[in-house]
Amino acid sequence: MKNLLLQTYQTVEKFVLENANYDTLRVAAVSKSQQSISSQLQYESESMQRQTLKEWTSAISAATDPENPDRTGLEALYKNLMLDNHLASIIDSRILFCQRSSFKIVNEKGDENLDISWLFERTWFEEFIKLVLMKRFEGAKLIELFDINPETNELSTVDEIQMSHFIPQKGLITKAPGDSTGWLYKEGAYKPFYIQVGKDKELGMLAQMAPIILAKKLGFGSWLDFIEKYGVPALFITTDREDDQRLKELFEAASNFKGNGFMVGRGNEKFEIGKSEGGNADNFDKLIERANSEMSKRVLGGSGLTDEKSFVGSSEIQFRLAKDRFESDKLLVKNIINEQLIPRLIKISPVYSVLQGHYFEWDNTTTQTPKEVAEILAILATLFELDPEEVSQKTGFKILGQKTNALPTSEQTEEDKKKSLNEK
Repeated sequence: MKNLLLQTYQTVEKFVLENANYDTLRVAAVSKSQQSISSQLQYESESMQRQTLKEWTSAISAATDPENPDRTGLEALYKNLMLDNHLASIIDSRILFCQRSSFKIVNEKGDENLDISWLFERTWFEEFIKLVLMKRFEGAKLIELFDINPETNELSTVDEIQMSHFIPQKGLITKAPGDSTGWLYKEGAYKPFYIQVGKDKELGMLAQMAPIILAKKLGFGSWLDFIEKYGVPALFITTDREDDQRLKELFEAASNFKGNGFMVGRGNEKFEIGKSEGGNADNFDKLIERANSEMSKRVLGGSGLTDEKSFVGSSEIQFRLAKDRFESDKLLVKNIINEQLIPRLIKISPVYSVLQGHYFEWDNTTTQTPKEVAEILAILATLFELDPEEVSQKTGFKILGQKTNALPTSEQTEEDKKKSLNEK
């Protein structure tokens, strides 16, 4: 009997949470925490310590531990990898293409509803797209939808729960990295406020790209060592003095030579700068170029878009390869919005109730330049009567009416032209 009552209570609680309105959900969550989970987490100072292949293997091993998965090391590794400017740039190329694409909100018939599209023309939506796409590179991401603007009842910001503070395999947000207890986000009162993007065990493509990026960092470090040793030729000092005091003075003077640029000697002392023959520094450039090329191929499908010496034809081919990835990203974002974001928005705020029965779509309408529009209108005007209002919308110019002394078009017959001239 006791088990039956418990099962009945859990069933009723689940039904209430899944069908409750915004106020009920908000009260259920706030009564436990008084604030969002992200504001209660214990954050640690970020350490930009050197990462090596040893740290990479350890981070992968800890993140995939079947008993106690921990992605703290993986988070530190990824932050260090993202210091690479080339990597950050090509990832931005993937994300910005999606962020800058036009979209629309349509009903079940596919008709666009312009009155509610503005709900997504917000800063938080730009950030949401970025977090969704970062799943491609960093694996499972957890997005918090909690902060509501009290004046507009709209979502004001979206927050990311850092990798070290949540365990996807357990659906758990931990207060501090390494904890085994915390808040459940896949069920209960907090479920409507959190969206997980990506599978539980997904680590992202940076897990496979780490060795080549770390090799590039090592190449840069070796290049700096090379410059320090062989960038400035060695200084040779010859003296006939053998007393320790003078030798100590010459040693100190030689140590400060690079900063001073001159030396002062006595008697038969000679100062000579040797020749730099420390090998070929171009080898470091080749390593870095190869690493950049490998990263571009992994993220964009080729290096033609980032190669300074690429030809127009090859760049166009590379863009086609990259476009497949861009379209795949747009499909991912679209599915996450329709399957997870919109249902949650409808539940957490009454402002978004108008989204019921509507869906997010990318607007793939080809945009035309003013010159292209003018050429099309010039052709159509000779064959058809055009709507002045629609022409005004296309061109941006307000049309008051047709002039009585309008110039003849190229399609007019010779007879019409002669008649016009005789009338003058």
